[in-house]
Amino acid sequence: MSVSARTFLLVALATLSLSSLRAADRSALVGTWAFDAARSTDLSPWRSSQLTISRIGDQLTIARDLTTGRRNHHESMTLDLTAESTTVAVPWWADNRHLGAYTEPDSTKTVRAKFVDGDRVLRLETELTLETQQGPRDVNILSQYEVSPDGRVLTVFDLRSTRPRPVVHVFQRVTE
Repeated sequence: MSVSARTFLLVALATLSLSSLRAADRSALVGTWAFDAARSTDLSPWRSSQLTISRIGDQLTIARDLTTGRRNHHESMTLDLTAESTTVAVPWWADNRHLGAYTEPDSTKTVRAKFVDGDRVLRLETELTLETQQGPRDVNILSQYEVSPDGRVLTVFDLRSTRPRPVVHVFQRVTE
């Protein structure tokens, strides 16, 4: 084999390996998603929400920005997809829908993550403790992040142990 043929083969193999690595870091969930209020459960007290989901190898990051008037809230969690669970700091619980339930400033939650149906559906099981007027309350939240077949819509279903009906939030893709 000539030197130029060997060089071509090495470059082709390196490109193929790099493409495979990039494909492994992609997911149908990856991108920026804007809240679709007309198709969702009320977001009260917030008016808008944006999700940004990124993945590098086995690290999946879900960032959420909530806004209403002049008030903004940003939170982010990075999950290790190879670990049985990930412990995430929760200095403030933004999903308090006028419930009088809060987290302590040094609170954490335990999150178990699992992809199903390839990379189109992500299931999370979250356990945290909320402070209420009656005392601490353990809460379990089952979440499913599901991307539509065309990749343009993300639907997030939340089943909370403290709420009889599911919370359904629909998002439209803003970026790939």
